[in-house]
Amino acid sequence: MTKSVTKKPIAVNLQLTHSESWALAQLVKRLGFSDCRRLATSDTEAYLMMDGINQLMKALAEEGYSPR
Repeated sequence: MTKSVTKKPIAVNLQLTHSESWALAQLVKRLGFSDCRRLATSDTEAYLMMDGINQLMKALAEEGYSPR
């Protein structure tokens, strides 16, 4: 996988079952910066991971999957 230096957005289309959507929403709700930092190669990469997770959380919430 090649890292891109551009900030041009891409669209990701997923088809998930209700159960998969709910479980994914629970996962992204529970992930935090410390989790990402532990898995990342740098702080910058960890922040980018969190940015992606936040976008995923927003998309799931827009479809009604927003656990409290």
